[in-house]
Amino acid sequence: MTKPVIGITGNEKTHPDDELMMSYTSKGFVEGVKKAGGIPIILPIGDQEMAHHYISMIDKLILTGGQNVDPIFYGESKTIDSDDYHLQRDIFELALIKEAIKQKKPIFTVCRGTQLFNVAMGGTLYQDIEDHWQDSSAEYTTQRLATKPDTILREIYGEISHINSFHHQSIKDLASNLKVIAYNPKDGIIEAVTTTDGIAFLGVQWHPEFLYENRPKDKTLFDYVVNEL
Repeated sequence: MTKPVIGITGNEKTHPDDELMMSYTSKGFVEGVKKAGGIPIILPIGDQEMAHHYISMIDKLILTGGQNVDPIFYGESKTIDSDDYHLQRDIFELALIKEAIKQKKPIFTVCRGTQLFNVAMGGTLYQDIEDHWQDSSAEYTTQRLATKPDTILREIYGEISHINSFHHQSIKDLASNLKVIAYNPKDGIIEAVTTTDGIAFLGVQWHPEFLYENRPKDKTLFDYVVNEL
C-alpha cells in the first residue's frame, strides 16, 4: 500500500552559535506523521510558484505554528509591541493554502496555522489574549478543551479533555465557511475549527506534536490526519 506523503511547513531562525539562518520544523510533526504511517516532507519557505510545485508533490498539508500573522492580511494595523512576524512566511503559506484547495489536498493546521487559515478564508484575529501561554513544558496540559457533538474531535477527545497552550493570538471573527468544533469552556476562545463547504480541513489551536508520544488521544489525531482527513 502506498504511504501518504505529508508536507509540513518549515520555519526559519538563526543558529545560536554562528547566526546562520536555518530552516526547520518541530520533530514532533515528523515523528507523528511517521508513526501514523505517512512520509513527512518539510517544506522550506519559498515563493508562490514553489508553493504550486510543493502541493503537487504531496498528498496532504500540515501548517505548523510560529510567528504572529501580520494583521495587514485581515485589514488591521498592528496593535501590539512585537517583532515576531515573518511576512515572507505569511505570503508563502497563504499561497500553499490556495494551491492545496485548488488541487483538493487536505489541510491540517496547528496554532498559527489555524489562525492563518481563518484569515485566508476571510476571518480576523485577536492580536493579544491573556492566559493562553503556559509557563510549563509543552508536554503538560494546562487548559480545558470542550468539543462539539458529532465531530471527529468528540470521537477522539471526548466531551471534555485537556490541552497544552502556547498562543497569545486567536480567532476573532470566524470565516464564513468555517465552524467551531472545540473551544475553551472557561473563556470561549476557539480551539478547533473545520469547514462547512467541502474543503478537507481540520484546524486546532493546541500543539499535538508535543503530546502524541505520551498521550494516545493525540496519536489518534495524527492517525486521523495522515490516513483519513
